[in-house]
Amino acid sequence: MTDSNDQAQNAHDYMLVLGALSVAFAEVERAPRYPTGRRETDVEHSFHLAVSAMELANDFYPNLDVGLVTQFSLVHDLPEVYAGDVWTFDISDEDRAKKEAAEAVATAKLMKELPPYMAGLLERYEKQVELEARFVRFVDKLLPAIINIMAGDANTFKEDYDVASIEELMKSREGHRQELLRKFPEFDVIHLVKDLLFDSSSNYVYSNKNYRNIFRDT
Repeated sequence: MTDSNDQAQNAHDYMLVLGALSVAFAEVERAPRYPTGRRETDVEHSFHLAVSAMELANDFYPNLDVGLVTQFSLVHDLPEVYAGDVWTFDISDEDRAKKEAAEAVATAKLMKELPPYMAGLLERYEKQVELEARFVRFVDKLLPAIINIMAGDANTFKEDYDVASIEELMKSREGHRQELLRKFPEFDVIHLVKDLLFDSSSNYVYSNKNYRNIFRDT
């Protein structure tokens, strides 16, 4: 009976930790905006990544463990509880280095606070050795373009970065495209999906069309 009580107390304690983590994570704002103009949160982004990555893995990469893909999606940005989110659109090498250093410190701190299973997942994700971890990191790069489509006139490129034309946006994205091809050569289909999404995002950002009601309309 004592063992059961101790186990229950341990579960009680880590449930409170996870509750506090969830609240704090939901308060971390990202650069992409929703149609109302408010920022996307890390909780919303992680849900979006989890449902997207598991569907893509199931459809195109049967060698991947879909459950592990989903779990990595849920923990991938947890260090931002301490480090915050820094958007990498046209980021300088110096600012990227600062971002990575801050995230490394945040990860080390968080690893000491998370329950063992989640700490282990985060550690595995950060190592980027397992194919599932690399897959999640790649799919993560596709999502801002989608949110910016949903945002319509509230999108980040117009509101925050003053990208005035589709030509300017496409020029900035070409370098990003080449970088992803170098980093993730093993996910050929996802590169095709990414190109289509980037094209759709560029077209819809500078038109009067958007997809934000697609779920409700169907």
